[in-house]
Amino acid sequence: MHRKDDLRYRRSGSTGRGDSPLRRLAVPLSLLLVAEAGLVAATAAPAAAETATTRKAEAAFDPSKDTKAPDEESARLAAAVQDRQIEVVGARTEHTTLWANPDGTMSLESHAGPVRFKRDGAWVDVDATLRKAADGSIRAKAHPRGLRLAGRTGAGGGDLVTLGRGDQTVTLGWKGALPEPVLKGHRATYVNALPKTDLVVEATRTGFEQYLVVKDRSAAERAAEVALPLRAEGLDTVQNADDSITFTDPETKKTVGRIPAPFMWDASGQKKTPRSGKHRAEVGLDLARTARGAELRLTADRDFLTDEDTRYPVTIDPAAFLGPNFDTTLREGSTEDLSASPDLAIGREYGKGRTESYLRFGTYEEIEGKTILNAELNLFPVWADQCEPREWEVGETDPVSSTTRWSTKPAWRKTVATSSATSGHTSGTAPYCGSEWVNVDVTSMVSEWSKQDRDTYTIGLRAKDPDDYTAFKIFASSDDVDSGPSLLVTYQTPADPVKDHVHFWNDVLLTAYRTVGGAPGPLARAGAMMHGAIYDAANSVKCAEGPTRCLGEPYLTKVSVPASPLPDINSAIDQAAYDVLKEVYPGAVDLAKALSDARASIPSTVTATQRAAGQSVGQKAAAAMLAARADDGSATSNPYPGSQTPGYWRPTDGTPAATPDWGRVKPFGLLSGSQARPAGPGGHTTMADLLKSDAYADQVKEVKDLGGATSTLRTADQEHAAFFWANDLNGTYKPPGQLFEMTQVVSLQHRMSVEGNAKLFALVAFSMADAGIAAWDAKYLTEIDLWRPESAINLDGDGNPDTLQDSSWRPLSKDQNGNRFSPSFPAYVSGHATFGGAWAKAVEQWFRTDQVTFTAGTEDFSALNTTRTFTSFSAAARENARSRVWLGVHYDWDGTEGVSTGNKVGEYVSANKLKANNAADWQPYEDLSNLGGCEATGRMLVAEHRWNAYQCVSTSTANDNHRLYVK
Repeated sequence: MHRKDDLRYRRSGSTGRGDSPLRRLAVPLSLLLVAEAGLVAATAAPAAAETATTRKAEAAFDPSKDTKAPDEESARLAAAVQDRQIEVVGARTEHTTLWANPDGTMSLESHAGPVRFKRDGAWVDVDATLRKAADGSIRAKAHPRGLRLAGRTGAGGGDLVTLGRGDQTVTLGWKGALPEPVLKGHRATYVNALPKTDLVVEATRTGFEQYLVVKDRSAAERAAEVALPLRAEGLDTVQNADDSITFTDPETKKTVGRIPAPFMWDASGQKKTPRSGKHRAEVGLDLARTARGAELRLTADRDFLTDEDTRYPVTIDPAAFLGPNFDTTLREGSTEDLSASPDLAIGREYGKGRTESYLRFGTYEEIEGKTILNAELNLFPVWADQCEPREWEVGETDPVSSTTRWSTKPAWRKTVATSSATSGHTSGTAPYCGSEWVNVDVTSMVSEWSKQDRDTYTIGLRAKDPDDYTAFKIFASSDDVDSGPSLLVTYQTPADPVKDHVHFWNDVLLTAYRTVGGAPGPLARAGAMMHGAIYDAANSVKCAEGPTRCLGEPYLTKVSVPASPLPDINSAIDQAAYDVLKEVYPGAVDLAKALSDARASIPSTVTATQRAAGQSVGQKAAAAMLAARADDGSATSNPYPGSQTPGYWRPTDGTPAATPDWGRVKPFGLLSGSQARPAGPGGHTTMADLLKSDAYADQVKEVKDLGGATSTLRTADQEHAAFFWANDLNGTYKPPGQLFEMTQVVSLQHRMSVEGNAKLFALVAFSMADAGIAAWDAKYLTEIDLWRPESAINLDGDGNPDTLQDSSWRPLSKDQNGNRFSPSFPAYVSGHATFGGAWAKAVEQWFRTDQVTFTAGTEDFSALNTTRTFTSFSAAARENARSRVWLGVHYDWDGTEGVSTGNKVGEYVSANKLKANNAADWQPYEDLSNLGGCEATGRMLVAEHRWNAYQCVSTSTANDNHRLYVK
C-alpha cells in the first residue's frame, strides 16, 4: 500500500484507542457535513483551480528532475525518464491521488475519507492534531472544515466547538467555565468540566466527537441531564423521528450535517475499543428552541446510572460524523446508528450479537473503460480477539444509509475475496500481535466497476463464520484520523491502434499489401523486416533506461544510445518502420503522411531532443535490417514452367509459377528453408508411389466432392469458411495480412503494452516469413511438386483406377468476375496452412496457452463483412488448412502437413529468437508501492517474455513497500 505519509507503519503496535482512563462516559456530538454544502465548498476549492504560481510551475516542469507533474502526459513521461512513480498533481482531489508508473500504467489511490483539502489555493494534507493558537483557542493543525475548540473560559461559558467557514457553520456551546484543555494528539480533555466528569472533544477527519466521561457513581446525577447550546448558521435544523438531528442547506435541500441518536455504555468489556462496552443504554436527545437559538438536551438513563451492575466510568456518546464519507457497522439486535464510529466491526463479539460493516466509495472517471491490472482494499485492524488466523470476507452489496439496521441490512451480492489476515490483539490474554495493514485483492470487483455507471459502490465486510466469537475483528473507519480504508487501483489504458505505434505501422503494412499484391512470401518478408526493425529500435530504447529494462536479446543490433536525453520509443518505432517500408515498398502507400500522422500522436510533452534521439535509433535499426536482407536471395527469379508429366504441377490458366526460388531465401529464424521440410504427401517421396496409392485417390475424390463450384455435399458453413480464409486475390491483405490482423485482435484482448507488441509482432512476423520459405521449399525443391486438384480431376493419366476424370470440374475459388482459378504454384504443402500453423504456434508460445477465444474478420471479396470465432489458435489454423479443401484448391494432406510444418517453424523461432533477458541471480528491477502492483508488474514482464521469473520482496524503505526482482 503506497502512502506518501507512510500510514502503514504509523499505527503498528498499540491501537492508540482507549489508552486513557478518562474515555468512559462521554457526550459527543455527531455531525455529517457533506461536500454539497457550502460548508465544504468554502474550504475546498475545485482541483482544477489554478493560480499564477501553479501555472508558472507547470511551465517550468522538467521531466528529468521533477518528482510531481501537472498532468497525466507529463507524469507518464517523467515516470519513464526517472524510472519511478510520479504523482499527477493536477488530478488531486480531497479523496484521491493519481500516479504514473515507470511501466506506463497508472495507479489511483482512493480514500474513504478526505486526506487533503485546499487552503489558500494549495493542497494541504489533513492533520487533526490539536494545538493552542495565539488567541488561546484550540485548532486542528490542518482541518478541511476549519475546526476550532475553546480554550480556558470564564464562568459564563461560550462556544465549545465551531465547524465550518463562510456562510454555513455549526457551533456547539458549553454552559459554565471550562479549564485549559489537556491536549494529546487529536484529543482535548477539559478535566472536571463538571464535578468528577471530564469533557472530551476529539477531532476526526471531517469534524469532531464531543462526549462526557463520568468518573464515578457520585457524579452520575449531575451528568444525567446536560444542555448544550447549538447554533447553526445558514442551515435548517430538524429533529427526526428516531431522535437524530439533521442540518439541511436551505437552497439545495441537501442534508449536510447529522447528529445520530446518542447512546451510553459503561467500562465493562472495553479491552478492545472504548465503544465496545457490553452494558449499554439509549440517551434521550431533544432539540429545544430557546430565545437565543437552540439547545441540545441530553437525558441519560438514570436506571442505567444507578444500576449496581454498571461499572464506572460511564460514557455518554452522541458521536460526531462529518463529510461525504460514509461507512457503518450493523449489529444484530441493536438499533444504534454506528455510522459515526471510528470503528468497523465484523463477527460476533463475545456476549453480543453478530456484526457486519459496510464502506461506501464513489465513482472515479480515471478507471472508466480501463484495464484493471490490480485493485486492493486496504484496511487497518485495531482489534482482534486473538492472533490465530480467522477467515473473513469482502463482498459487493446493495447500498446502505444512516437508517440501515441489522434487520434491514443490504443484500450481499457476491463475495469477491476472502482473507485470513488477523492482527490487532494488543491487550487481554497473550499472545499479542501488533496491528499491521491488511491488503485484500478486489481486482475482479473493481474491474466490473470500470464497466458500470453508478454514483456509489458499497463494500461489505463480514466474518466467514458469523458465530465464531474468536473471529471478531475491528478495523479503522473513514473517520479515523490516521488509518482510514482506501482502495489502490493500478490500471492501463487499452491498446489503441491510433496510440499504439506498433499497431499503427502494422496497419500501414497491410495497406501496402493490398496495393502491392503478389505471392505471400515477399509480403511476409516485408512484414518481418519492418517488425524486426521496430523490435530492435524499441529494445534499444528500453536498454538505454538500464540493462534490466531491455525487452530481451536484440535481433540484429542494440543501438548505442547516449545517457541523456533518453530517446522516445514511439519516435524510434516510427522511424524504423518508415525507413524499411520506404525501401521495400516505395510508392505503395503515402509513407510521408503515415509518418506525419504517427508523429502527431506522440504527446507534446516529449521534447524535440527526445524525438530526435528516438529517430536516430530507428534509423540505425532500419539500416541494420536493410543491410542484413540486401542479398538474402529474395531478388532471384528463375522461370519455372512446370511439367506435363501427370502428378507434377503445371499452370492451370497460363499464369506462370509464382516465386519458384523462394525456398532458397535466407530465413529470419530458421537455419535453412529445408530445416522444417516435411517427408512428402502422406510420407511418399516419389511421384510414382504417390499416384498409385489409395490415399491419393481418396484425397482427390474428397476435393472433387467438397471443393467443386457446384458441390451439393459441402455445407453452407464450410463454404463460408472456404472464402473467409481465401484472401488469394490482389487487393486483399493476403494470408500474412489476415494473420497479422488476428495478432492485433488478441493483442488488444490481452491489453498488451507497446513494448510487448514490438516483441510479439516481430516473433509472429519472423515465424510467418520463415513459414513462407519452408512452404516454398516443399513446393518447388523436393521430388514431388504436386499438381493442383483442378489438374488432377480435369486430366487423365495418373494411372490410378480410383481417380475419375471430369474435365468440366472447377474449384469453388473465384475472382471478382466469377472466374474459377487455382493459385499458381504447387499444391504441397499449402502455403495458407503453413502460415497458419506458424502463426498459431508462435502466439501459443507467446501467451503460453492455445486456449484463447477470439473473433476475426476477412477481406476476401466473397466473404466481406463476415467474422468467425475460434476457441483456440490451433482450431483457427486447422480450419484455415481445411478450408483449402472446401475451396477446391488443395488436398487434405497439403493442409495437415502444412500446419505441422508451420508449427515446427513457429516453435523454433519462438525458442531461439528474441529470447527473454536472463541472469543467474535475482536482479533488482523496480521499487513499487504495494504487493499487488509489484505482482502485476512482475506478471507483465514474464507474460511479455522480457524476463523468465520474478519475485516481490517486502522492504522497509519509506514509500517503497516492495522491490521487484527478476531473472
